Amino acid sequence: MRLSPVLTRLDLPVAELSALRLDGDAFALDEAVIAVDEPELAVNRAAALAGVFTPRMVAELDTALWVYGCLDRPPAVHTGAVRRDARRRLLSTLRVTLRETAVTDDEITELAGIRVTSRPRTAVDVALLDDVSPEREDAVRELLRAPVIAAEALTIALQLGHTPGKLRAVDRLRQWCVSRR
Repeated sequence: MRLSPVLTRLDLPVAELSALRLDGDAFALDEAVIAVDEPELAVNRAAALAGVFTPRMVAELDTALWVYGCLDRPPAVHTGAVRRDARRRLLSTLRVTLRETAVTDDEITELAGIRVTSRPRTAVDVALLDDVSPEREDAVRELLRAPVIAAEALTIALQLGHTPGKLRAVDRLRQWCVSRR
């Protein structure tokens, strides 16, 4: 039986995952391990979240930026969202902070069974934050390199209704699109 190239504690005990790393057969990918001959693609980064995210949760913000390869390292605490219409009791853990969101199905991508905000929605969510670090800004600029993603992000932001910070987010997205590095 061939195992997945990305293994989590759902696949093997932690001791065996550690042994794979010590033997040089795999390297750490967040809480998972990935075979040394596998590329670190978005689908593999998403697969590494299987032991952390439940099917109801949507990876967002820095976690989504990491999945898409815009951040080199996974965040120490992942950010997840639960849709308002599917909410129950929010239960954040040491590894995941949860919040309620109004993300639509069109704004969610599924990779390796993990739900992640789409690239345009991720850019909008970061633009809506009160403070955006230079690292996050560079990561979003990376996302907005493709003109189709930039256009879709602006469309999503403009359709937010009376969301606090909407105008600032639209201005940021426009600026990040124009001054791509």
